[in-house]
Amino acid sequence: MQIMKKYENIILLSDMDGTLLNSDSKVSDKNREAIRHFISGGGHFGIATGRGHVNALKFLENIEINTPSILYNGSVLYDYSTGQFIELSLLPNLLLVDYIRNCLSEFENVLVHVYSPDMNFIVSPQNSADAEELSWHKPNTFCRIDDIIEKPWIKILLNGSPEDLAGLDNKLKEYGLEDAINKVFSSETYLELLPPLVSKGSMLVKLREHMGRDYKIYAAGDYNNDVEMLVAADIGIATQNALQNVKDAADMVTVSNDENAIAHIIYHLIESSNENGK
Repeated sequence: MQIMKKYENIILLSDMDGTLLNSDSKVSDKNREAIRHFISGGGHFGIATGRGHVNALKFLENIEINTPSILYNGSVLYDYSTGQFIELSLLPNLLLVDYIRNCLSEFENVLVHVYSPDMNFIVSPQNSADAEELSWHKPNTFCRIDDIIEKPWIKILLNGSPEDLAGLDNKLKEYGLEDAINKVFSSETYLELLPPLVSKGSMLVKLREHMGRDYKIYAAGDYNNDVEMLVAADIGIATQNALQNVKDAADMVTVSNDENAIAHIIYHLIESSNENGK
């Protein structure tokens, strides 16, 4: 009779920025070793991030991802082991074109990213882009909005000042887009437009269905785009550096992303839950 490993029925999904990654955008050695320990004990580790499937890997050197992961803030469920999109939700391109054109003309300091499955297209003028911002979102290329209307759009990322983003948020109503898309602030300077009813939480539900048997799902995050996921998980965990509303939505609060939050979750929260038979 085969002995079950202690983490075999557990999935751990981690947000990246502000959770798995520290303030230097690195995975600490302690987090890296804890993930190795978790997987060797039968655990299923995945990421749940606004980043794309290629971009995310640039920050995850020597990190094994052995369960389907939630990407593009819930638009995609992706299997890194096969390189396949399991679930893919798309934006209604044609409804958004005039809104994007207005953004480009009235909000010149906002950088507009349009994500397709194969590329991050930046439709703002190239001279308006900060080099560091570009490096943060590779791979990317500049083009005109008209060049990509026929391509599939996974999400739109608007990068600008809080004041400009508030203006663009208000414009969604003016263009009658409130029911055509979902929106989320993933940081003070990022407003993301997603397909309708899409969030990390909605994709967690699909992940649960895809996995096909009972798993206890732990999910960790720190910002507004993580709230639905923490609620949908069996155990939602906020980092100490999380926004207060994220902590309020979580079942537990762990240490900050600069104090090896994922290691703390694995060695203390999950471990103690297993020992107590919860």
